[in-house]
Amino acid sequence: MTKTEYTTILQSILNMHTQDAIAKINSIKPILPEKARSVEVGIHPTQDEEGMFSIMIHLIGPDLYVLNKAIEPYRELFDVKFIENKLQPEVPLFDPYETPFSVNDLIVEVSIDWLKQIWNLSGGLGIPAYAFGEECSKPEGIVPLIC
Repeated sequence: MTKTEYTTILQSILNMHTQDAIAKINSIKPILPEKARSVEVGIHPTQDEEGMFSIMIHLIGPDLYVLNKAIEPYRELFDVKFIENKLQPEVPLFDPYETPFSVNDLIVEVSIDWLKQIWNLSGGLGIPAYAFGEECSKPEGIVPLIC
């Protein structure tokens, strides 16, 4: 699979989860703890670069555990996992030693574009918001999410 083909497939898969992610963001709004100062949305690919990843909301402020526990049912905007021995959602998997591009770099790049879209569509949470990617070589750091 080429980088372009994977980008197109990943965009399509994320777009299928747009309404669910927006609903989760909107569900956080009425229960957002007052002490939350900002939001960081993390894109968490696995270290092995095989194609599995999750996208999770992290509230920033005093007592991170309490802040994030308050929104626990809605924190996970997207997650790839095995359910009954089937990959859900069915994303392409790769052999990291046979792939001519960085799978994690592409996951982070495509996911940040998707996050910008859903953050704008949802109206955000009314506090500063940023996206970041882990396990990748991209130097962007944290990227502002603007409504």
